[in-house]
Amino acid sequence: MVGMTMAPEVRRRLQNKAAFWTQRVRAVRSDAELAQVCFDRARAAARRAQRSGNPRAMHELAELLARWAEQHEHAEAGHTA
Repeated sequence: MVGMTMAPEVRRRLQNKAAFWTQRVRAVRSDAELAQVCFDRARAAARRAQRSGNPRAMHELAELLARWAEQHEHAEAGHTA
């Protein structure tokens, strides 16, 4: 959005979302809880994207997570071989 002016209501909505997720992140006590909060945020964003007309949003999130898991599984296999 470089060079674009954001409408005040859009800016406020983004600030509210950021504040909500920042508060949740600050409350975590472990890496596992942090991962869960980040997953919840991504899933919420995918749901909003689907409601806004992107029917592939959840599938795209799943593909991203699957690639991440595969990379780590391969790295783990390389360290234990």
